[in-house]
Amino acid sequence: MKGLGQVFKAVASAMIGVGKREDLKKDFERTEKQGPWPYIIVGLVMTIVFIGLVVVVVKSVLP
Repeated sequence: MKGLGQVFKAVASAMIGVGKREDLKKDFERTEKQGPWPYIIVGLVMTIVFIGLVVVVVKSVLP
């Protein structure tokens, strides 16, 4: 489960544009071993959740 948490952390930091060079190196090493699919799937899920949140907030604010 620690690996999945690191993937979420990496994707979240990439979405907001912050991150450490050391974390980037670890992410690339993990991608070479496991492939990019965990990052792609988590990125898609987080994007869908973000869009859903924006839609809910806009519908609740606008009459």
